[in-house]
Amino acid sequence: MDLIEEFAYPLPVIVICEMLGVPVEDHERFKGWSLEIARSLDLILRPPDSDLARRSADARHALTDYFRGLIAERRDSPRADMLSALIAAEEAGDTLSEHELLATCILLLVAGHETTVNLIGNGTLALLRHPGELGRLRENPGLIGSAVEELLRYDGPVQRTARIPSTAVTIGGRTIEAGELVMPFIGAADRDPAQFPDPDRLDITRADNRHIAFGWGIHFCLGAPLARVEGQIAINTLVQRLPKLALATDRPEYRQSLTLRGLKALPVAF
Repeated sequence: MDLIEEFAYPLPVIVICEMLGVPVEDHERFKGWSLEIARSLDLILRPPDSDLARRSADARHALTDYFRGLIAERRDSPRADMLSALIAAEEAGDTLSEHELLATCILLLVAGHETTVNLIGNGTLALLRHPGELGRLRENPGLIGSAVEELLRYDGPVQRTARIPSTAVTIGGRTIEAGELVMPFIGAADRDPAQFPDPDRLDITRADNRHIAFGWGIHFCLGAPLARVEGQIAINTLVQRLPKLALATDRPEYRQSLTLRGLKALPVAF
């Protein structure tokens, strides 16, 4: 099978759809929209009138229209889902305007599955390329918690981010002025030999694994607990149920993105 198309993608999509209240049968409609919106993270290095910018804008408009229709349905017939709860908060005079409600829905949908797909895909690939570590996990399923943390560090779904400081700050003898764009590379930080002994080695029992795959501080990922649980369940289930799981390609193909690191496909046999 193609592990991405037939496992890593459907699982997080089903979960976030059920949480939000989006009909699961509609996931194929917004699959392409979500991918284009995720790729818009690369626009920081592209001209504003690029083809990527246009496709991303089209996808945002299409997904906004989709959610606008769904929100209208939930206003008439609320359900026990997150979308209905967000609508209720907005109607109660809370802080969500119509625009903020739509933006939040899009954020939750895209972020709720795009990066988790990559966690499952990248993590499985790393284990298949390190049969010793795969064997350790298979023999001791209780290691899955530390294993997922190590997989996030070793080959995380998000490789870089961007920040604009509101005040001047000096880091490592270099002053960054207020308003200047800073582009920290998360993937590089998580291979920092000053923080991680033998950082290029995969070790599913690595101790003191303070990676920043989910960001840090006020920018820490809101969905980190959900992503961790999904990654643990998905990867451990694969490892335990498919004892002969093996790569069916020597050179898996990656998606074209400078920010997100994820596989376009991962052919496996079992």
